[in-house]
Amino acid sequence: MTGNLQAIGFLFSWLLGWGIGGSLIDAGLINAGVYSLEGGQLGTAITFSIWSLLWGAGGVWLYQRWTQPSGPKT
Repeated sequence: MTGNLQAIGFLFSWLLGWGIGGSLIDAGLINAGVYSLEGGQLGTAITFSIWSLLWGAGGVWLYQRWTQPSGPKT
């Protein structure tokens, strides 16, 4: 794969994982009765913020790990 295609694939996968993961966490918390959608969106906003920070940090870590120069070629 070329560098641009890898970057596009990484961003697409990262965005898809962020959206699906956040939705599943939010649905789980709602079903568990931690918060309700009828009482405002504060619980969803907190879940969104925390999940975005965690997922973003994971994305930065993976990007740095995958783009670091490899060792000397022999």
